Amino acid sequence: MLSDPIVALATPPGRSALAVIRLSGRGAFTVAARALHPFHPDPPRTVRRVHVVHPATGVPLDDALAACFPGPRSYTGEDLVELSTHGGLLVPATAVAALVAAGARPARPGEFTRRAVMNGKLDLLQAEATADLIDAGAPAQARRALQHLDRGLSARLDELRTELLELEALIAYEIDFPDEDEGPVAPERVVRAWRAARDRIARLLDTAPEGERLREGALLVIAGRPNAGKSSRRTRCSRAFRFGSWTPRGCGRATIASSGWASR
Repeated sequence: MLSDPIVALATPPGRSALAVIRLSGRGAFTVAARALHPFHPDPPRTVRRVHVVHPATGVPLDDALAACFPGPRSYTGEDLVELSTHGGLLVPATAVAALVAAGARPARPGEFTRRAVMNGKLDLLQAEATADLIDAGAPAQARRALQHLDRGLSARLDELRTELLELEALIAYEIDFPDEDEGPVAPERVVRAWRAARDRIARLLDTAPEGERLREGALLVIAGRPNAGKSSRRTRCSRAFRFGSWTPRGCGRATIASSGWASR
């Protein structure tokens, strides 16, 4: 079911001060009330202190903070609870297990964002931008992902769709109603509409190579004999770099973030 309650850790597992757990779906508040005491969904978007307990045994698991987001005004468009627990490996895992025991199921990878798309909270480009922002390794990648998340590309495609629909309407009118009082559609008007759509498509396609370089990183090769100073050159060319694996001959691989761009 696409609306059953799901739960997952929203932060990476490991040693940390805090961890964030998301619970979303129909009946999410009922599930939360079984494992979080005291639990009050009202007023919404208010952070409250709760005790995390196992719903079957009542054993205390953590002292946490919870915020409720009733649908459709939430990330997924459903009733959603965000729970901030202490970090580490044990505490967040036991809190997730308690919510599963209370009636939720573990979320599949990307399922929260999928529900956001299905419920009209995000379009497909925004969902992709969410993943790009998470994976961004350079400032330029993050800036582009934020633009797309703010419907930058989606708005341009909406404008293209409007122009194509207008062009289709002009052609359909000429075919279906050639003898109306207003007369036939002037060919110049159809040509202008066609050229406007064509030019917009061309401009969008022109930005594709730059977008691919931003997303994948430009391929940069510094070649030379062993111990010729390749690493020193790379260090001088970049503000930040991360070493990869080294081959027996001394040739290395690294990811370079320079001037906001990522290189491979």
